[in-house]
Amino acid sequence: MHRYFLLMVAACILLLTGCRTPQTIKDTWKGTRSYYYEYLNTPAQLDMDDKGNIEDYEAALGASIAEFDLRIQELERALQNSDQNPDAVWVSTMTTRFPWLSGIALTDDLGIPRAKIPPVYAKPFEIGTLLEVDPKQQIKDLRAFVQEDPLGPEIYVGNPVYIGADFRGVITVHFDPRTLLARTADAAHVMIAGPKGILWPGIYDAAATPIADVNWEERVTKQISGIERNELGSFFWICRYIGNLPLIYAVRIQGEFPLHEDNMQGLAVANSLAIGPMNLSMLQAPPSDVTPPGVPAEEILQGGQDSPLTAPGPATDTQSGTPLLE
Repeated sequence: MHRYFLLMVAACILLLTGCRTPQTIKDTWKGTRSYYYEYLNTPAQLDMDDKGNIEDYEAALGASIAEFDLRIQELERALQNSDQNPDAVWVSTMTTRFPWLSGIALTDDLGIPRAKIPPVYAKPFEIGTLLEVDPKQQIKDLRAFVQEDPLGPEIYVGNPVYIGADFRGVITVHFDPRTLLARTADAAHVMIAGPKGILWPGIYDAAATPIADVNWEERVTKQISGIERNELGSFFWICRYIGNLPLIYAVRIQGEFPLHEDNMQGLAVANSLAIGPMNLSMLQAPPSDVTPPGVPAEEILQGGQDSPLTAPGPATDTQSGTPLLE
């Protein structure tokens, strides 16, 4: 576990410094490893003969997913630190900082959206398992799940809101992982899987890879990394989490696999659905191409208004999910 934590830290450092060669990653790994053991997790015994060497394919995976993983971690921290009374200022900050998000919503304890942007989205809004307490987590930990949709997968991440011991709802963000991949490097050569299957095939024919043949929901309960093989070759993978949702990142080690170069077009399609940066004027008086006609701006989120999660919420049309904030 520590080995791959350090690999990701090293890759993120390289992302920020602009150095991405495998040899440089190996050198950075050694320094990161020393820092980790000295300051964060001092072992009872330190093997001085262990030079912290990593395989080339480990370095390749770290370099490929570093930027994607870094943005996910930033989103997690922003949600964990979010106020229970989010307003238009908070929404503007979130969409500016994370323009690859598809939407933001405040849902009550029944999963009914009390406020959301955009009011209408190409994929149906789902609350999924965000209302459920994962027995492996603390009740206030972030929760996440994957929505399967013909337009592509959507990852939902929620920060549950409690007033004392009273569960009041969830501050929710959602995004298509391809939207974030479209803004990062090396998307073609990395595959991403979730508990139920492939979320991003890279440039490969996913069905021909060994990554498609694994029951990931079961596998990640036993391993955090490994190598999967079939008759065509092999892939190396590691597991990372968004809240309680495992994401499996994989890169090819050896062999040749059928390619589907058309997969890359999905990045542009997903990116076109991203919410993009929104400023306060857009929230207060959005043009017709931002908010559909007939949906007043006040029905999105009003700056300075108490959160519908921490104050009694107004009535909501449960059929359409249309927010009715006054």
